[in-house]
Amino acid sequence: MQLRFNDVDALGHVNNSVYFQFFDLGKTHYFKGLKVQADIDWRRPTVIIANVNCSFLKPTLFNEPVDVLTQCLRLGNKSLTLLQHVVNSDTREVKATCATVMVNMAPETNQPSPIPQVWRDAIVAFEGHE
Repeated sequence: MQLRFNDVDALGHVNNSVYFQFFDLGKTHYFKGLKVQADIDWRRPTVIIANVNCSFLKPTLFNEPVDVLTQCLRLGNKSLTLLQHVVNSDTREVKATCATVMVNMAPETNQPSPIPQVWRDAIVAFEGHE
């Protein structure tokens, strides 16, 4: 992740709102990884974020190299939970964690709907376990 000058506060700490940008980028990379596993039509299904819980554990400083690690913690019928960690790229020290519940929505009805099997199969293949 590349930090910008305006990502930090007067103490040189990465602003808490920036972590959510990191987590969004981590989700993007995760779902791109799923695309490699299966030919998923990204127009369907439509997953939306239903809940986000973030814990800021240690400050991240300007110019500190960080990575975002993302995994599927739970794969339910109509939702999934992603667990993410912002870590120092060199030391692997965890800086922040985030759990995001994403719900699959049917575009026609705007109601929760089952996660398609192709997504399930891709997640299991990508994660290497059920």
